[in-house]
Amino acid sequence: VPANCQPQWSTELGGRLTSPVVAGGKVFIAAPDRHTVYALDAASGKVLWHFVADGPVDSPPSFDRGAVLFGCRAGWVYCLRASDGELVWRFKDLPDRLIGAYNQLESKWPVSGSVLVQDGLVYFVAGRSSFLDGGILVYALDAATGRVRHTHHLEGPWPDITKDVGAPFAMEGALPDLIVSDGRD
Repeated sequence: VPANCQPQWSTELGGRLTSPVVAGGKVFIAAPDRHTVYALDAASGKVLWHFVADGPVDSPPSFDRGAVLFGCRAGWVYCLRASDGELVWRFKDLPDRLIGAYNQLESKWPVSGSVLVQDGLVYFVAGRSSFLDGGILVYALDAATGRVRHTHHLEGPWPDITKDVGAPFAMEGALPDLIVSDGRD
């Protein structure tokens, strides 16, 4: 990195934004309050396209082989063509049950946190906690088609539900925050 760095471009999208993802000559970023994912030209900062989802997109989108993938708090997972933002597929398996959260209606099973793409599968979690609203569901979809390949229901752990974890409002159990992989698991 040169000692005297200068900005090459600046683009004003306004409002709250996720972290950017840079891939394929583009910068992908989401504006949660506007339910929108943007693609900017990485060289100029020009907005190339934008896509409005059915709910807030609260995490950076993922990029895989020319596709942009992300979930939203309305319970949908989307796959867009990175070149032009056209919808390739979208997926929602759980019924529409809306609750009030963050001053708006959203799914009882939001898809928050980034989706993970590995070996042609898109992994994500729907739900809030393994302790709430019937638990959380982990999905693996075919990245090309959006078809379900695997699902797993996480609920509990119930045996230690009365255990004090040392912090108010904290509980043990699984959360849908961030899915990670070491390339194998």
